[in-house]
Amino acid sequence: MLTVKPTAEMLAEWKRIFEAHHAAMKPNRKTGTEVDQYFRNKYAHQIFNDAAFQEIVALNITENAFSRNKLPKGVLPNIKSYKTGNALVGIDLSTGEFHIESENIEEVMPLHDDLFVYRGLDEEDLKNIFLVAEYVKLMQN
Repeated sequence: MLTVKPTAEMLAEWKRIFEAHHAAMKPNRKTGTEVDQYFRNKYAHQIFNDAAFQEIVALNITENAFSRNKLPKGVLPNIKSYKTGNALVGIDLSTGEFHIESENIEEVMPLHDDLFVYRGLDEEDLKNIFLVAEYVKLMQN
């Protein structure tokens, strides 16, 4: 999870990791339903049926070209939302994209990283230097 403005050193490190690993990587992205099921099975949660939060999660997908392109043609986001601890979690069943909100970013970073690694990367993700580097670093931890 990127929480600071990238530096030249960070970019160089991402590129180094990308160059060392991307050619051997294969798409392994899970479906949105699989991500949702994984979350529900692993984390204590409560269903959070809040239309405003679900709309925020949907807009994060539809207003971001990279995320929007993961939607099948003619399909809209289908958001399931939950509370876990002090965090709100929205998972799109259509794409596997997820959104986490919390006042304490440090508290939710492990959750974000776990869902990110579990979800995996698709063909487009494997072309993204940051996503590949982040995935490799998290898999090595």
